Amino acid sequence: MSERAVASRGAGTRERILDAAERLMAERGIAGVSLNEINTAAGQRNTAALHYHFRNRDGLLRAIMQRHGPWLRARHEELYAEIVGGEPRVRDLVAVIVLPVAEYIGRGSGERAAIRIWTSMLSHPGLAIEDVQTIVDPALTLAARTLVEVMSASMPRELAVERLVVASQSIMHAMADRAIVEDCEESRRRPLPLSVVAQNLIDMTTAALTAPVDPATRRYLGE
Repeated sequence: MSERAVASRGAGTRERILDAAERLMAERGIAGVSLNEINTAAGQRNTAALHYHFRNRDGLLRAIMQRHGPWLRARHEELYAEIVGGEPRVRDLVAVIVLPVAEYIGRGSGERAAIRIWTSMLSHPGLAIEDVQTIVDPALTLAARTLVEVMSASMPRELAVERLVVASQSIMHAMADRAIVEDCEESRRRPLPLSVVAQNLIDMTTAALTAPVDPATRRYLGE
């Protein structure tokens, strides 16, 4: 077998493992499936195949992110570039967070699986905010920082950060739930069009981030 054939065979094996990992991790969460199960689901008799290509679970997750990251990164950058230079509105900044995820969900089942896995990763209790910053796109980080600065004009910075963290998690969970509905052929729900869901989610998130801070909340923060 030629070197080109060996390389092609190896690439095919790698892609099949990634396909299996996306499907199973999306269904069960990133810690709910064993590496052996993924290896078997990919049709690999050699139990070392996954370790050879990805070494461990973290390497597998990084590969999944690298597989889907370029499209999302480009879309985040495109949306953020549209609002740079003007007076940033909270809604426009929130759209930078929401729209690429919603649009990606509409692209296919593999893309929906990636969003569900990403949500599972961000919800992991062992993941610190510093770790989150290493797995999000630069444009998304810039949008988040700008949001905090804008919000801090009307509330303590600590509250602005907390609101944004909670809102970001809520956005991802809402999108992951929609991804499940999209892939469920037997669903009895009649969801709104994805574009409407995205715009409504932007409206809801904007309202949550800019809601007035009650004096009682400020008092508790001071204590």
